[in-house]
Amino acid sequence: MRKAKLIKITTSGTVIKAPARVKTATGKVMATMTIQAESDKRSPYPLKIVAFDINALELMTCQKRNKVTVTGRYEWFNGYQLTGAQVVTS
Repeated sequence: MRKAKLIKITTSGTVIKAPARVKTATGKVMATMTIQAESDKRSPYPLKIVAFDINALELMTCQKRNKVTVTGRYEWFNGYQLTGAQVVTS
């Protein structure tokens, strides 16, 4: 079975749901937030951002209504999300 290629993207948007710290079943530190992603190709849409370990701590410094740029793997899990995200600018 072939593995699908991971799609890594960089996008920017406005934080619409403040970051929240979550613990996984394995005890790994994780943080999530939602941004209103902006693109010149389509209308703005909500995009969930998921980060782990040190990147989760960086994500927690973001505040609602801040403009951020993030990079990560584009995936589908109960909606589109960027997983393993890293905050580029905030």
